[in-house]
Amino acid sequence: MSTPARPSAAHGWRIGSLAGTPVYLGRSWPVIAALIIVVFGPNLARPDRGPSYGYLLAAGYAVLLLVSVLVHEAAHAVAARWRGHPVSRIVADVWGGHTVYDATRTSPTTTAIVAVVGPLSNLALAAVVWGVHGLTSNETAQTLLGIVAVANLLVGLFNLLPGLPLDGGQIVSALVWRATGSRGRGLVAAGWLGRVVAVLTVAWFALRPLVEGRAPDLFDVVWPVAIAFFLWQGATGAVRAGHIHVATAGRARDVLEPLSLIAGTTPLSDVDAALSAGVWVAAADPAGWPLGVVDGDSAAAVPEEARGRTAIASVTVAQPAAWVVSLPADAVLTDLIRLMSERELSLAVVVDEQTRDVQGLATADRINAVVGAELGRRGRR
Repeated sequence: MSTPARPSAAHGWRIGSLAGTPVYLGRSWPVIAALIIVVFGPNLARPDRGPSYGYLLAAGYAVLLLVSVLVHEAAHAVAARWRGHPVSRIVADVWGGHTVYDATRTSPTTTAIVAVVGPLSNLALAAVVWGVHGLTSNETAQTLLGIVAVANLLVGLFNLLPGLPLDGGQIVSALVWRATGSRGRGLVAAGWLGRVVAVLTVAWFALRPLVEGRAPDLFDVVWPVAIAFFLWQGATGAVRAGHIHVATAGRARDVLEPLSLIAGTTPLSDVDAALSAGVWVAAADPAGWPLGVVDGDSAAAVPEEARGRTAIASVTVAQPAAWVVSLPADAVLTDLIRLMSERELSLAVVVDEQTRDVQGLATADRINAVVGAELGRRGRR
């Protein structure tokens, strides 16, 4: 699975790197390793090999499964880097793993390529391992290699199923995105398919024993339910992300509020009319750089007789230098939200990328209101 980059304090234990990209063993991975040993150990036991044989074989399978996961994620990372996207990290965790890369300016083609190489790497690995399996005569090695080959085959095929958060869902999302021109619609479509895959996963594993004429055991139910829960959670997140993406696909300029950029030495009395009309006022330094916005409450508290000699800089709330955001004329709201999120801004002065003219002020409150209203409207459909 490949996902966009996001900051995180702890990714697990660093176990190496791939072309400069750190590779981590997630702190949840020992859970899946222990589960494999406990579940498969007794089934692999051999009376003539001693009581620990089955557990050692299961432990070997857990290690080789980790290698398979890392091959899968490395394929994602190599493809993302090849398509020009910086890769932050590769993590093997309880659900398999994920590759984190910057997908800010991705495309349907890149999304599909990065997604498909993961399961294809598992299928290729299954073929290679099966080939080695046929060349060895050691019974233990044959058993272990056979299990790994089958596991990679199943993982590769399962990941190609057409629903998010599986890689096949990324491919579906990319196809819908290409056909409709809307990335959000692609996420919604693939997310709903992911929910279908989750339900069918439980149905397949739970009902198959009944078709075979036997009662389902605990493993038949618990394991597919856990997988389906993960799929449902990921699919639901994709549907919501798709709705948000559609809701933020409009022009960024449409959510901007009027802003007057005035020298910080200007008397407060000169901007009273603008403040009364609900226009934001920003104080600028001598070079014309926006320093911050005039605080309405502080401005209102200045006595009438002092307003003519009180500079607006004295009632201005300073903002970080990064609050000035450059955007192209055709930028969509998604771009503005991404920049404000990355810079942790609640206010942003938006300037035209070409002319450097001030376009207006973006506020988190205004953006949240617009997006919330659009999501509410879609929810009522």
